[in-house]
Amino acid sequence: MQRRIQVCRQPRGTTSVVLGAAAVATMMCPFLPAWVPNGVRFFPVYFIVPAGIGAVVSSLVALCRARRQEGATPSRARVGVALGTTAVVLSLAVIVWAIWALNQAYQ
Repeated sequence: MQRRIQVCRQPRGTTSVVLGAAAVATMMCPFLPAWVPNGVRFFPVYFIVPAGIGAVVSSLVALCRARRQEGATPSRARVGVALGTTAVVLSLAVIVWAIWALNQAYQ
């Protein structure tokens, strides 16, 4: 008898996609209408960088696991890296721009 090894294509990186999408969506919270309370508009901004870093780290772990397992598809992990990196880079760019603009305004 010959055994057949069935390779199932398991998606990896669902957590990283969720964290990355949440981080990118949270970037839009300050642009909510003015009637939305300020706590809802500005409090989630503090979670953009940690969620983006979490997305990148969890997706790198998922990519390593997918690399070891031949049947796994790493596409979700790659999307998580892209979303997490986008959230971190854009938020840090806004912070650097704000510091530069405030420095120019008060010189």
